[in-house]
Amino acid sequence: MKADIITIGDEILIGQITDTNSVFIAENLNIIGVTVRQIITVSDDKEVIKNAVDNSLQKADLVILSGGLGPTDDDKTKEALAEYFNSKLIENADVLEDIKRFVKSKNSSLNDRNIKQAEVPDKCKVIRNDNGTAAGMWFEKDKKVVVSMPAVPFEMKEMFENKVLNLIKEYFKTPHIIHKTIQTIGIPESELAEKLSDWEKNLDSKISLAYLPSPERIRLRLSITCDNVETATEKLDKEILELYKIIGKNIFGEGDVYLQDVIGEILLKNKKTLATAESCTGGNISRLITSVAGSSKYFKGSIVAYSNEVKQKILGVSPFTLMKQGAVSKETVEEMALGLLKVINSDYAIAVSGIAGPDGGTDEKPVGTIWIAVSDKYKCISKKYNFGNRRNVNVRLASSRAMDLLRNFIEGNITE
Repeated sequence: MKADIITIGDEILIGQITDTNSVFIAENLNIIGVTVRQIITVSDDKEVIKNAVDNSLQKADLVILSGGLGPTDDDKTKEALAEYFNSKLIENADVLEDIKRFVKSKNSSLNDRNIKQAEVPDKCKVIRNDNGTAAGMWFEKDKKVVVSMPAVPFEMKEMFENKVLNLIKEYFKTPHIIHKTIQTIGIPESELAEKLSDWEKNLDSKISLAYLPSPERIRLRLSITCDNVETATEKLDKEILELYKIIGKNIFGEGDVYLQDVIGEILLKNKKTLATAESCTGGNISRLITSVAGSSKYFKGSIVAYSNEVKQKILGVSPFTLMKQGAVSKETVEEMALGLLKVINSDYAIAVSGIAGPDGGTDEKPVGTIWIAVSDKYKCISKKYNFGNRRNVNVRLASSRAMDLLRNFIEGNITE
């Protein structure tokens, strides 16, 4: 089964906003066994929208649109679909009640444009919107389906996850697919593929493997289409056990989990606390740690020691160390970590100092040189990294590697 995704909006075409909706829709369609044939973006023009839908329906079983359902004059999707399906726009009582309820919840007044949004094509199945004023629409034609949803991401996501996906699975009787995701860190994609080469060659023919890389991590997604869920799950679990034997030290979790989630779980389990001393990451590590609900139970705080003055006066880094070894050095980050333990009195400390770039590097310490230290009251371990010359990527990599170094430090996977 094939699907096309069409995003609508001049603001996307001119680069004013980034289309994240298509990525979300495509990922979720893949999970239920629907192959995305293409993703396109078109302008807010009725004829262009109608042509795009018509072209997609010639080769796709399912066409999903997002955008163009707002209350302003440039929103043309509803009119375009009404014309394409030879349908009339009529006021829908349920949609109008949803709009009234939503407007009231925002302490706003109902206006004519809001009421106009209650008009939907009479040949569509209405998909009610619990988070906005634009209803979704479901059209059927020659055993094919066109779905239109609002562009506002949180409205679209809720509608798609809680309503549209179930309608798609019910209408098309999609196959049962099991996905399992393994989260890895600290190993380049090419090296990971090389290590897993023999394992991958011997995978069950019904299991497919996808590498999903990002600067911080590489996700390995194993998928299997099946009739018997129990048997298929056993097959996946068997292969995952083999993965742990090959790259166990690089696996930090399974499923949709992030390093900061794992760190939180470890600290809670051990009833320990954490603090961070950050220079080149500028507080990004603490931002990630505190993005997890309940992090106040284990995270004590952070000192962004961007200047040498702060490193000295607050963290107690020796002026001699800074003068002789420099701010980006093993000695400095270890003194930062140990000083932080005294200042904040946490069980663990992370300290980071580096040259994020794009300037500031030398032959001895090029841009991308990062030193990270982790410590408790008994020992301190530090490690040097060389990430490259992209500032934003360096900050992201330094943050993730710092958390992973702490994970391995706590679990006893590294020694001095």
